[in-house]
Amino acid sequence: MSHINGNCKNASEHRHCNGTSDTNVNKAYLQCLEEPYQYHTKNPGKAIRDYLIMALNKWLCVDRDILDGIKEAIKILHESSLMVDDIQDSSKMRRGAPAAYQIYGISEVINIANMKYFEAGRIVSELGTDSSYQSEASQIFNMSMIRLHQGQGLDIYWRDHYICPSEEEYIDMILKKTGGLMILAFDLMYLFRDVSKCDKRFTKDVGHELLETFSKFFQIRDDFCNLWDKSYAAKKSYCEDITEGKFSWVIIQGILKEEKRGNNMILSILKKRTKEDHIKAYCCKILESLHVKNDTKEFLIELENDVKNKITNLSGNPVFEDIINRLSVNRIEVIDDFKDHD
Repeated sequence: MSHINGNCKNASEHRHCNGTSDTNVNKAYLQCLEEPYQYHTKNPGKAIRDYLIMALNKWLCVDRDILDGIKEAIKILHESSLMVDDIQDSSKMRRGAPAAYQIYGISEVINIANMKYFEAGRIVSELGTDSSYQSEASQIFNMSMIRLHQGQGLDIYWRDHYICPSEEEYIDMILKKTGGLMILAFDLMYLFRDVSKCDKRFTKDVGHELLETFSKFFQIRDDFCNLWDKSYAAKKSYCEDITEGKFSWVIIQGILKEEKRGNNMILSILKKRTKEDHIKAYCCKILESLHVKNDTKEFLIELENDVKNKITNLSGNPVFEDIINRLSVNRIEVIDDFKDHD
């Protein structure tokens, strides 16, 4: 067994050098299984979900120990799902480094990601001390995992069968996939909220509406950045969604506009799964000529303002407001021309 950091040795070496029992040898192997996850998480992301949970707690006032458990479960689910997502999307890079499966292989990564899903479920099932609440928390977790996989499945199905979804179908996918973890965190927090301290205006419906709007903004912003954000191209690859053949929001808009004109160039390019930058750049130019770039930017500004207004109606929230400001459309460093990528 070979690993890049040299921490995992063979069983006989553990036994003879350290005098460990077979049980401890197995423990050493179990530590080896964690390596792909540890590798993946050593380059942290933007921790948006951690900040989001902090923001939601201004209104829900969840006990600190329970809150920490929710944060840990959500983090594990998020990181593990990204490891699997990279395999399903054939993504080579993640956060400026090779994707975990590129180092450890597909089988090991799928195995540890699945293990981590169950670990997150165990954490959720042990939140608090009230067994009835723990049972409900597990039910919330299980239903959320089903929705998350439905969302991911739809995304993959459309891609692999070359089916362009409608705007409504794509939004439904966003709410299941991107919004899934956010709403899972909220639902768990709402279950364990301090009823005597929480903001009574922040009902379950109000929370869901806020997070659904935010998740639409978050995913469509990501779709926009995948094609036109300089920093995104540097950390992942240039126009990765086109290479993947993904029906993102901007691609869907372009295809629908082309259909009205009797053309299908964007769909044809998407089917090629091209890695050629000049072809991907040409696809972006087609999208720009159809006003998809500007229309999407305007739509993102509408969503951003909608989220801000919803926060204002709840007397503000500095942490949530900071999240929105960090993700603001006006802060995206847009690629204006193919030469920006050279």
